[in-house]
Amino acid sequence: MKNLICIIMLFMSVLYAGCEEAEEISGDSSMKIINDCTYSVKIYFDGTYIGIVSSDENETWSVPSGQHKVKATCSFANDYEDNFNFTAGMTTTIRLELQKKSQQVSVLIAVPCSSLE
Repeated sequence: MKNLICIIMLFMSVLYAGCEEAEEISGDSSMKIINDCTYSVKIYFDGTYIGIVSSDENETWSVPSGQHKVKATCSFANDYEDNFNFTAGMTTTIRLELQKKSQQVSVLIAVPCSSLE
């Protein structure tokens, strides 16, 4: 019976660790992630999980201006991580094309474009 309780507790710990909750983020600039991957990716902004971008979809977040680290992770592909300078009133677009774990990661476009209205 003691072993069964330990196994259940271990299972619940693993299950809880996999359920990461996205935190709200806001600011005076925008970040648009375009996911050209065949997998969904988790997006982190300065180490904080902010959401998922599904395969062949895009998402936009309001983010603070300045220099910030953006990370995209996926269980089946290499992670992508880089620093970007976000300008107030501008949208920085990051187009991701993550490769399978055995290949290299690339980002196709990461440029500020269009002003916020």
